[in-house]
Amino acid sequence: MKIDKVPYSKKVCLLSDHHICMNPRLWKEAFFYEKLGFDVIIITMWQSEQLLLKDKEILKGHSILYEPYLNLIVWQINPLSRFFYRLRKRLGNELQKHFNIGTGWAISHAPEKMFKKAITINADLYSAHLECAFFVGRELLKAGKKVSFDFEDWYSHDYLVPERPVKLLEQIEKYALENGLFCTAASSSMANALKNYYNVNNEITVIYNGFPKDEAINFNAYKSFEENAIAPLKLLWFSRTIGPDRGIEFLLNALKDCQLPIELHLLGDMAKGYNQFLENIFPYNKGHLLKIHAFMQHSKLLGFLAQFKIGLAIEENVNDNKQLTITNKILQYLQAGLLVIASNTKGQREVAEYFSESVKIVDLNDKQSIVNAIKLYSKKEKINQQNQFESIFSWEAQEEKLLKIIVQYL
Repeated sequence: MKIDKVPYSKKVCLLSDHHICMNPRLWKEAFFYEKLGFDVIIITMWQSEQLLLKDKEILKGHSILYEPYLNLIVWQINPLSRFFYRLRKRLGNELQKHFNIGTGWAISHAPEKMFKKAITINADLYSAHLECAFFVGRELLKAGKKVSFDFEDWYSHDYLVPERPVKLLEQIEKYALENGLFCTAASSSMANALKNYYNVNNEITVIYNGFPKDEAINFNAYKSFEENAIAPLKLLWFSRTIGPDRGIEFLLNALKDCQLPIELHLLGDMAKGYNQFLENIFPYNKGHLLKIHAFMQHSKLLGFLAQFKIGLAIEENVNDNKQLTITNKILQYLQAGLLVIASNTKGQREVAEYFSESVKIVDLNDKQSIVNAIKLYSKKEKINQQNQFESIFSWEAQEEKLLKIIVQYL
């Protein structure tokens, strides 16, 4: 797709509560607006010096302004101020948990600071990502600003813990769907569910979590894994965090009945205490091996994935969001040319409809279905479906949809 720059100056402000290295949809969208010739500003909260370095690496070579509305990095903020914001966030959580009182503080540390920072920028368009930005986006709409909302997740139907202000988030989501300049979602399944749940008719554009074509690995760059008598079959699961309720426990339970030697690779940052839990339950006695890899830079990820034959997208169906969303992992497995074993959610079935030869849907509660899928794919060669993937799920395909929206509304 050829993107022509706008013939006049426009300013776009992207709002988020996380470091951009943890939110690829945000920086991909920022780069899209930059290509169009917009002045692009990203406002987030900074909490980690290490993550900030990763953010700056992603933005290297781009003319995008990146600023915090709140900087909580130790040694970069007065200790008393840091204590105040953290205490206030905890107070917001407790009010929600014990009295069902939803406030902006239950969502994030300082939404009022995000609003104040955003309003002074006076952008032609504000793009809201994640919960705090949705909260602030509603206030920006009320102040007469143009705001778009990205439903990467169904926020009010995710992480259903007592501290989560579900009622408040639902009010914000409904307001966004009814009043936002436009809204996007991570899957058709999610877009349809949002429209039905909130009884809204406004269009929701589906923007998949794809990545640019030029990141793809040449299909023949890595030889397909060839099983032999001494080499175990290598399976890969990755996410930013390795922890409970991610489907790993179901896989390990299935491996107890898998006679084929498996070398399971997990890529991500280990949740506290989970490493020991894995060691205690992993079926080493069945001849399987476990290897852990720390999460790596996005630029290195696809090359690493391409060295494997089978990727695991085993998402637990613990809430509506997990049922409907399409994660980065399943799309990156496919972009890297892997065969995929995926759990039976609406979002992943949506992907499997396009790649029936490369994606095997399994029932996590039926461990034999997982074992059967592993056996099936252990004997199957990788399939080159790069052209099919790029036409539907590449970031360029998503940019074409975004461009139509921008032409319509800006």
